[in-house]
Amino acid sequence: MPHDKHYNSARHKEWAAKVLRRAGYLCEECKRYGRLDKNGLPVRATTAHHIKHRDEYPELQYDVNNGRALCEKCHNKAHPEKGGTRGNYWS
Repeated sequence: MPHDKHYNSARHKEWAAKVLRRAGYLCEECKRYGRLDKNGLPVRATTAHHIKHRDEYPELQYDVNNGRALCEKCHNKAHPEKGGTRGNYWS
C-alpha cells in the first residue's frame, strides 16, 4: 500500500531495515525452498513483510520477530488480495 503514510514513517523504515538485515538481505521464502536467481545466486530480499498483518495485530507492527524478508515475487504471492498472483514463478 504505497499510499499508506505508515510505510514512509521513520519507525517503519527502521523496522524494515532490521528485518532485512537479520535475514542477510536474502529472501527467506526462496531460501527455504532453495530457489536461486537467474545467475545461480541466492535471491535478494527487497521487502519486509508482516507475518501477522498490522491491521489485525497493531501491537506487533514493529516487532522484528513479526517480519520476514521477501523478494518482490514472494511478497506479491503473499498478497493476492493486493493484486499479487499465486502462480509458480520459479519453474
